[in-house]
Amino acid sequence: MRKMSHMAVKIKSAIFGILSTSISLIVAASLLELYVRLVETDGTNFDIEMWRYAKDLKRISDIPDVGHEHIPGKSGVYMGVPVTINSAGWRDREHSLEKEDGTVRIMMLGDSLTFGWGARPEDVTSYRLERLLNTRKNKVEVINTGIGNANTAMEANYFIKKADVYNPDIVILNYFINDAEQTPRRTNNFFLENLYSAVFIAGRFDVIMRRFFGKSDWKQYYRDLYLEHQTGWLATQNALIELVSYCKARNIRLIVVNYPELHVLSPYPFEDITNLVASKVKVLGIPFLDLLPSLEKKAPHSLWVTKTDAHPNGKAAGLYADAIMKFLVKQYPATFEDPAPTENIDEIK
Repeated sequence: MRKMSHMAVKIKSAIFGILSTSISLIVAASLLELYVRLVETDGTNFDIEMWRYAKDLKRISDIPDVGHEHIPGKSGVYMGVPVTINSAGWRDREHSLEKEDGTVRIMMLGDSLTFGWGARPEDVTSYRLERLLNTRKNKVEVINTGIGNANTAMEANYFIKKADVYNPDIVILNYFINDAEQTPRRTNNFFLENLYSAVFIAGRFDVIMRRFFGKSDWKQYYRDLYLEHQTGWLATQNALIELVSYCKARNIRLIVVNYPELHVLSPYPFEDITNLVASKVKVLGIPFLDLLPSLEKKAPHSLWVTKTDAHPNGKAAGLYADAIMKFLVKQYPATFEDPAPTENIDEIK
């Protein structure tokens, strides 16, 4: 009898210990979730804001090899700036399917840099470019199809299988060094899908792993994308070939514009990768523009949307738009006359 009583006490004690630990963990997790929701949602935490954007404004695409797409008609505020998705699924004004007579239609393909992550609508490169190109000779329409966390393969497939119905005269494929990544697949992790705190912890964990446990730093990570055997880089090259062939068959003019990584500009640590990408583009007979020279003598942080987010701000967008405009005028003089003197780009804040 005493043994039974002693065993019952041990069982009760074990159950109490488990319950106490569980309750403590639940309370701690709840407090962390509350903290993140109250403190880290001020519009400056990149991980949280990008997660909110993906959760609110994106869906899995039905189009093969596109990955994800925007949900038409959705809107929100991310990184402290308004984002509105039009009926076509773009962060842009509405565009009619039929092009107006005498209009030159340019379509930009790209990722979060093209989308204008963290930038006000008027501080996005496509908006600045359209304003610069609208001269008295032709009306110019610039369509921005950019979407966060996209790569070249996704962008090319999206254009070929959906966006081509807008019949652009010129397609600008905006390229960034991480475009050689593999197409992201949405996870079904309950915690990362629903909890702010899980996203916050995952971001901090990645920083710790890179800083203290030998995980590749950002420079090495980018370099590793361009190893010959990397699946993403091979898919990028195949997508370029397919896009070039598609555009040539339909008399669509195509150019590739390379956007620099804004953490370090001089000396630029990825010049060899830019040259590699340029060689792959030029061998296909496509014009290639590197935007790095447009940022000469500019302090990197002066071009960021926030102190911790190196996406291009309005100042960078103005410099980019000016460089792209001049490149287009040079490449296609019969289409674009020399525009009137532009605004002083250096004064754009």
